[in-house]
Amino acid sequence: MRYSAVELLTAILFTACYVWFGPTWLTVKFCIFSFLLVGLLFMDAETGFLPREFTYPGIVLGLVFSGIAPTDSSGTQLFLHAYEVHFSPAQVSLLDAVAGALAGAGFFFVASGVYLLIRKRQGMGNGDLALLAMAGAFLGLKLTLFVIFLAPVMATVYALIWMVRHASDAGDGRTSLGQILQSWEVPFGVFISASSLGAVFVGEPVWQWYLSFF
Repeated sequence: MRYSAVELLTAILFTACYVWFGPTWLTVKFCIFSFLLVGLLFMDAETGFLPREFTYPGIVLGLVFSGIAPTDSSGTQLFLHAYEVHFSPAQVSLLDAVAGALAGAGFFFVASGVYLLIRKRQGMGNGDLALLAMAGAFLGLKLTLFVIFLAPVMATVYALIWMVRHASDAGDGRTSLGQILQSWEVPFGVFISASSLGAVFVGEPVWQWYLSFF
């Protein structure tokens, strides 16, 4: 029996979730998250679309699981303590999920608006923003910051490699590199999904490594 790349990757991620988190609600939470991300990753890579039938229910599920299987909400707790606001752990977890969703979608909404003003063309679709909100709802504020940093880095590296590979098309005189770039779009949902998966498994260790410098 042959399995598709989607099925194999999903099976590997489900196994990794169990190894990382054990027989807990976190495993269930991140298995569902991984299932959604893998589907969206391949859909964006193949079609350029991120269906809201996946992202919108994903946002709701992320918020629901914030109460069932909370992640580290220290990022939101830091802001609450700064303003001397006190909530129950369940409320803090929900606020952290909401903050993650707003931070992910909000940051790139502003970035997309700036890009539109400068380049006079849309830089990011609503599907990308919904995917970022979904990731934030599942991951919480701290790990969403990890995604905000990593996804553009991965997309930039991919774009540079793509330009180098297609430089020969511009060099033969048939078309300019500018024309090639105008007709090409980075499938940003692929990198949001990939960096979100990375956040699930290595986000916390990376954060601890980063904070060790301070």
